Amino acid sequence: MPDFQNDLILITCASGKQSAALIPHILKSYKNIRLQCNSSTSAKSLSEKYPGTEVVQADLFNAADCTRILKDVTACWLVLPPFHPHETTLGTTFIDACLAQQASGGPFTHLVYSSVIHPILQKLLNHDCKRYVEEYLIESGLKYTILQPTHMMEMLPLAKLLQDEKPVYPCNWNPATKFSFVTTRDIGEAAAKILEQREKHVAATYQLVSTAAPLNYIEACEIVSKVIGKEVKAEKKGFEDAVNTSIKMINGGKEPPKAMKEIGARMFLYYNERGLIGNNNVLGWLLGRETTGYEEWVKMRVEEIKSGRN
Repeated sequence: MPDFQNDLILITCASGKQSAALIPHILKSYKNIRLQCNSSTSAKSLSEKYPGTEVVQADLFNAADCTRILKDVTACWLVLPPFHPHETTLGTTFIDACLAQQASGGPFTHLVYSSVIHPILQKLLNHDCKRYVEEYLIESGLKYTILQPTHMMEMLPLAKLLQDEKPVYPCNWNPATKFSFVTTRDIGEAAAKILEQREKHVAATYQLVSTAAPLNYIEACEIVSKVIGKEVKAEKKGFEDAVNTSIKMINGGKEPPKAMKEIGARMFLYYNERGLIGNNNVLGWLLGRETTGYEEWVKMRVEEIKSGRN
């Protein structure tokens, strides 16, 4: 049974979309929370936003850093940096650090790993690398839960579309390709339930999808148009422009390494033709409520933006 007063929960990539959606839920239940981030800027921002937590700056590629941030940790929410050329190594290094802490008499009991929907898709390098992490975790002997989120609603720059007089969404792939979407709202709530009921979810793998039926970005923009009261068009960007601008943004505005760009290029080519399709039944069961539909998400986000909340 979790000890909400004494257990120490580690949340990695705490400045990212998924972890940011999880933290408010965890703050309501656990007293001791450690937030990991990669940069001093993120550390400062997290410390100001969550003054009751412990914020640690660490490189997940560094085994010594993994050991350091896992000290006294009972359970961990593991998100790995997106499009990292050595993501599999990051994952296995972290799992080894969890095992070492446990073997030395530490309190570590459970790892909740945020993977991706369909990690078996070898054409998608950013999925395939997570397949190996999942395998390593399953065979490690650790108690674990694997979450597999699909394409996130938060990828749509809703604040900018709301602000622009004639909004256009520059899609990085064919806007007519269908996707199943998930919102970080649902991810955060589901992850919190798992961390609060850990034994119930040992050795489980859950696909996380919010939308009941797939939709494409043309349809998504039609929903946005209906909600905000002005037409939003979806237009496909040029391939090289899409890869260069998107991966550079993910890399913090810095020129990304070649391997990172190749990962993004493979993903955009795949998305252009196939998209990502999943099912929302499991997420609805985890949440104990209806999953968040796309129109519902747009309405909530518009209200948050207009009121000045995140």
